[in-house]
Amino acid sequence: MSGVRLAQVTDEPIDPGHLLALVSRPEAGAVTLFVGVVRDHDPQAAGDVVALDYTCHPSAPQRIGEIVEDVLATDDPQGHCAVAAVHRIGHLEVGDNAFVVAVSAPHRRLAFAVCERVVEQVKQQLPIWKQQFEADGSYRWSGL
Repeated sequence: MSGVRLAQVTDEPIDPGHLLALVSRPEAGAVTLFVGVVRDHDPQAAGDVVALDYTCHPSAPQRIGEIVEDVLATDDPQGHCAVAAVHRIGHLEVGDNAFVVAVSAPHRRLAFAVCERVVEQVKQQLPIWKQQFEADGSYRWSGL
């Protein structure tokens, strides 16, 4: 059985509690949760960030599952982890959850390692682009 409980790109709000419930198992002594939140600043921004629009390639919903599967094949070949990962698209305001990953494992070291790797690989490989709106009305694209 695959350790991927959920791998999704959605335009709906992300509930971290739902992802935690999906990966919770009696044999898991560790559960990690990463919640990427839209912040009010960015090194590429000239001023305050007020909102983001995420756009994705049509392959993104399938690709996120492939990315998580690849991480598990490399970092958890024995299949001890359960993973749920969801990236949001559409219009997001400051404070909204943009990307959430939950991982359960028998021990914390594996849970932390797999969670971090899923986050990094999704950020590097998932075809999602961000349009960042600033308080002065300007905007910038990233991830193109």
